[in-house]
Amino acid sequence: MTLICLVLAAACKPVRVVEKKIIAGVEPQMTATIVIVQTSLQPQKKIFQHSIVIANGHARSSDEIDHWRLFDFAQNRVTYIDDVGKTYYSVPFKPSDVAPPTPTGAKRPILGVEAAQYLIRLGGYQRELWIGTPSQIPPNLFGMIDSEFAKLPGFPLLDHAELPYGKTKMILDRNVLKIEQRNVPQSSLDIPSDYKEITAPGARRPPASSPPPGQSTPATE
Repeated sequence: MTLICLVLAAACKPVRVVEKKIIAGVEPQMTATIVIVQTSLQPQKKIFQHSIVIANGHARSSDEIDHWRLFDFAQNRVTYIDDVGKTYYSVPFKPSDVAPPTPTGAKRPILGVEAAQYLIRLGGYQRELWIGTPSQIPPNLFGMIDSEFAKLPGFPLLDHAELPYGKTKMILDRNVLKIEQRNVPQSSLDIPSDYKEITAPGARRPPASSPPPGQSTPATE
């Protein structure tokens, strides 16, 4: 589970939150949906926030720094950007083969929308999600962020996870504080023009002699 890795990483070293300010600067603006998410971690007693910017069929999360993902809903594609190496590559989104959790049947209103409860138990690990479908958030956004939930439309408005940790347990709570419309720089969802496109890891470019798609033999002069 993705969240297990997050909890284990937090347990192994002090939590250091560095959030890139992607909503700043004086430049051409665009209207975007901003999802404000708060995360708390116990027993470390850490609380921090991050935002998800959604506009023009794209989205990105500000808690991904140096290496981040740009989600393209129309093309069903994820672009991986490396701010350190100034490179990027794009791949079609592929959902996980993991079966999504089934709802418990419990429902409750959260942020003005109906949310359904989902429970996950794996050994000592347990996770409770309340997933709703706010109209401002694309229904496949959460599935693209975490492919294990690709077959489950909606976004977790409340997310509670527990994992045994020595004589105590790690507790991670994540909740959406608010969803709002706000002007942000147009570059918030742009790949800088000086970044170089590279081949995706595991992919191979065809040799120069390979024919273009639809052509059975190499072209001749």
